[in-house]
Amino acid sequence: MATGATKERIAIITDGCGDISVGEAGRRNIILVPIGIILGDGTQTDSSSFTAKDFWDSVLDDVDVLPKTWMPSPAQFLESYQQAAAGGATHILVVAMSSGLSGTYDCACQAAEKSPIPTEVIDSRAVTRGIAVITLAAADARDAGLSFDEIIAYTTAVRNSMHIDFLVDSLEYLVRGGRAGKSAQILATALKIKPVLRVFEDGSIDAYKKCRGTQKALGELAKRALEDTPGDGWRYAVAITSKPEREASANEALAKAGFKADYDGSFQVGIVVGIYCGPGTVGVFTYRRPPLP
Repeated sequence: MATGATKERIAIITDGCGDISVGEAGRRNIILVPIGIILGDGTQTDSSSFTAKDFWDSVLDDVDVLPKTWMPSPAQFLESYQQAAAGGATHILVVAMSSGLSGTYDCACQAAEKSPIPTEVIDSRAVTRGIAVITLAAADARDAGLSFDEIIAYTTAVRNSMHIDFLVDSLEYLVRGGRAGKSAQILATALKIKPVLRVFEDGSIDAYKKCRGTQKALGELAKRALEDTPGDGWRYAVAITSKPEREASANEALAKAGFKADYDGSFQVGIVVGIYCGPGTVGVFTYRRPPLP
């Protein structure tokens, strides 16, 4: 929590879908509302203790039994709002997982109606580290001393600039998660088709291109990144799952396409997206972060 020139004390809250670690949240003074997780053996845990690495290790150890997740409840969000108020916050900004994919945003909004202090909930319209980028932008704006309204405007601007595209190595996990049919998986495997998915403006995810082979799919990712980033001031990050070598492959494709932006590095996709995309997935996130005073 930080105090700006207006003497507002602003708390930043996000849910566990953003793959921000407990350590990073602590360093940046961000409150996390964890998502619930049930492991294959029935053990219950949550995103604060079950990391992205834990998830991918479990998938590789036992691909037949995937963990399941459930979203935070309004009561959990309200508890975090009360915690922030008790700690001296005068205002709260919440960045929630895309409303196009989950009811998390609605739960945060329901809780905001009962919050003891003014609370604004932003629909990230993003997944995994995209949520984190938006949340960290909010923390940067707060720490720079911007007012509550200015932080909302800044965070929204970062959110609106973001584009997210994924290359899925196999349809298997989309089928198992109920997002694609078995016949589509069989056909895609036989033809070596690699679906390219996009997070659209409403926050939903769907395939917009099907490419024959990984290299063509990587080329499509690079093409979209180039088209999405006219002008200057762009940044990007690469999403990986269980194959770290995909980071280099993605950057090679981007360079070949003539894409230029400041690189924020790679990150490992967590469980919420991971249970649908599966091993071998790679993604490109592009966004702008306007200068702060």
